[in-house]
Amino acid sequence: MSGLWQRLRGSLTTRLLLLFTIVSLLITALLIATLAHGFRSQWRFTIRPHLEQYLDLVNAEIGVPPDLERVREMADRLPINIYVHGPDLRYSTSGKPLDREHLEFHRRPSRKHRPHRGQGHRVEFGELDDRSVLRSRLGDYTVYYEVLHRHRGPGRAHVTGFALCALLCLLLGCYLILRRMLRPVQDIKQGVVRMGSGELDYRVPIRANNDLGTLARSINTMAADIEQMLDAKRQLLLGASHELRTPITRAKVAVQMLPESSNRDRIAGDLEEMSSLIGEILESERIKGGHSVLDRSEVDLPALLDSVLEDMHHPPVDVSIDPALSALPGLQLDETRMRLLLRNLLGNALTHGATMSDGSAAANPSVTVQARGRANVIIIVRDHGPGIGAEHLEHLTEPFYRADPSRARNTGGFGLGLHLCLLIARAHGGDLAIESNPGAGTTVTVTLPIDAR
Repeated sequence: MSGLWQRLRGSLTTRLLLLFTIVSLLITALLIATLAHGFRSQWRFTIRPHLEQYLDLVNAEIGVPPDLERVREMADRLPINIYVHGPDLRYSTSGKPLDREHLEFHRRPSRKHRPHRGQGHRVEFGELDDRSVLRSRLGDYTVYYEVLHRHRGPGRAHVTGFALCALLCLLLGCYLILRRMLRPVQDIKQGVVRMGSGELDYRVPIRANNDLGTLARSINTMAADIEQMLDAKRQLLLGASHELRTPITRAKVAVQMLPESSNRDRIAGDLEEMSSLIGEILESERIKGGHSVLDRSEVDLPALLDSVLEDMHHPPVDVSIDPALSALPGLQLDETRMRLLLRNLLGNALTHGATMSDGSAAANPSVTVQARGRANVIIIVRDHGPGIGAEHLEHLTEPFYRADPSRARNTGGFGLGLHLCLLIARAHGGDLAIESNPGAGTTVTVTLPIDAR
């Protein structure tokens, strides 16, 4: 229910319909108030004087003292009850006494009418929700004319219910019409979300040749231009990185022919860094750009972790494997890319978590592989180094971002490792999260779905 309410609150159609409803109600209220004021003016200056004059004629017909036979005949002809009160008379055409509770009689003389001079009658009015009562004095007698408001009965409730149903149907019809008219806005919203998530090949459907259709067409054109520019950039980067491999390979061979010296070792290290950088660039662009499909196979994750640690010559890392993993089916992973992910995460933990901020040795990094129910497998790599400031955390997975650029020569990194790890995790349908507190180390958590394909 709360989800539906949130969708309605965020719906442009609902807000427009609410705005139109409020404006309509205000206009209706203003119209009713204006008409009511006009009717009151007409009643006071036009209708009421005529009614007073008519009652003068009625009173004259009844006579003084009132002729009860004429009173009965008049009550039979008109939808009114007549009550006659006098010194020795209490008469009612309805057979019941007059209920005068809450009745207050008043008279507002009109400038356009004065009582008939010969009669000298005085007419007073009393109003309630269910009836109107007119009081006229004939000498020592008082005559009451009671008019019942028949529309106040059960029929009014029926009319009110019908009006409410008609109003609801009208609002529903307006909602459907507005929703259909604003459907292109929803298409544009969905298109912007999908394009923003990386689906630049998605196109917003154009439903009409109007302003919204022109806007959708402009968005499609913009997406096509951006996609073309990104593809051109990606192809240039891939091509340049691939072409650089050949001269770097030749340079490596040439360096090996030089006499042994510190300069030769430094040049060889720089060439190895360049080769590693080119490899990471190519791999990240392949995964991010959809140029490579994951080569999935059933992988034993604990065994893969042991293999990575062996390739790294058994670094000082504490390993913890959840026994519940043995009861789960084998994970369908790309072994080569998962090997790269584990090696990058462990390398970062060993490089940046070896010492504390005061220069003292830190505790060994740890890697934990555990099951989260039967839906996900979690890989947690934790170091106990100096940690990372909160202002850097959201940028760590951006390409070429480094929290401390001055350490690039010492660590040999270029800021692509975590970015590549994030791409690998998401390519498998998972995600990567980083938590860190200065002085308390850094924790990287990789979530992998068990049944992802």
